[in-house]
Amino acid sequence: MYSGKSRCLKCGHIFEQEDIFEGCPYCKTEDFVSNITPLYELPETDGSRADYERLFGGKTLESYREILPFRRKEKLVSLNEGNTALTELSRLGEELGIELYAKDETRNPTWGHKDRLNAVLVNKALEQKAPGVIYASTGNNGASGAAYAAKAGLPCIVLTVKGVNPTLETFMQAYGACVIGAHSAAERWTILKECVEKYHWYPATNYTIPIVGSNPWAIDGYKVIAHELYQQMKTLPDKIVVPICYGDALFGIMKGFEELKEMGFVDKVPQMLSVEDYGPIARAFSRKSDIIEPVEGWGSVASSICTPYGTYHSLYTVKKSGGSAISLDNNQQLLDAQKDLARKEGLYCESASAAALAGIRKYIASGQIKPGEKVVMLITAAGVKDTKVTASYMGEIPEIDASLESMEKVLKDVYGVKLQ
Repeated sequence: MYSGKSRCLKCGHIFEQEDIFEGCPYCKTEDFVSNITPLYELPETDGSRADYERLFGGKTLESYREILPFRRKEKLVSLNEGNTALTELSRLGEELGIELYAKDETRNPTWGHKDRLNAVLVNKALEQKAPGVIYASTGNNGASGAAYAAKAGLPCIVLTVKGVNPTLETFMQAYGACVIGAHSAAERWTILKECVEKYHWYPATNYTIPIVGSNPWAIDGYKVIAHELYQQMKTLPDKIVVPICYGDALFGIMKGFEELKEMGFVDKVPQMLSVEDYGPIARAFSRKSDIIEPVEGWGSVASSICTPYGTYHSLYTVKKSGGSAISLDNNQQLLDAQKDLARKEGLYCESASAAALAGIRKYIASGQIKPGEKVVMLITAAGVKDTKVTASYMGEIPEIDASLESMEKVLKDVYGVKLQ
């Protein structure tokens, strides 16, 4: 049960108010801010699967009230998110020499993992009697939030930037959100902060520097991923690989496993491995520093994760779980991974999601993922949200005359396929 309290990850300060969206003020400095996270009084159990089913067996958002930050008892708003597929990637796993699985979050209502966060956020906004919810987003989070706000009957503002992916722009508008473009991320954050402070709109996303990531109460929606993996796997994975922007899901999944361990259902927390394109967390991790300095970008096509900034809860997660952090070097690593997931496993994911497979390849090369280990990678969003990236390496569809011979020639010359 939610205690109504939260705790700073760094200094441990306990808070009883629920309007702290800028990180812990007690240990904050000019170049560092720690995240806070809600606290719970977890139920006593005998650690058995049967006892788990008694507590959480309904497999709906309502089923997880004991580990979600709600005080009100009204029925929760939901779009039937969750219960996403866990798919064994046998062909890629055999190539890589590991036991590889994908937790496929593209099966959520808006085709991505942000639905986990927004299912909690919108219900928390209702509980707080907020006049509406507000986002700074270039697509996935804004679209997801707009959908849940529509379901809840709450007004929704999405502050985006000019030049955003047109597919995601339409996606955000389709649900009726007020989508407004700003000239820069910094301008979005300034406006969002003022809207929170002056009009008390409920914030979903970060609006400060140093970065703190998303609303800390909403992040707990990602804990349910850990619960689903517990239900779907006879033995837990050795490692979970997550492509990160601000690392909300990375932290939320680990927190879910920590609570499962505290309740006696599991005896370990899997190692959490992060993958970035630019690598602010990877650099801080390698330097053994808590200060996460901005880094230079290299023009990543993975718009959902390309940021020069990192968050403390990401760094905290890889350290506490005994995990690691790695960054990519170029777009070809992303495109090769996206292509391989689609063509070898039938999973067409966003380039940011494909970063997980690209990162796994680097972890294997560095010896941080060992032969035979069981690894789960998080597929965060569907490829149909950004077909422009995929189209860049597909080429034109060849045309043929109305003859079998013409088709045979194209199959042979273009695709290397011979009819037999």
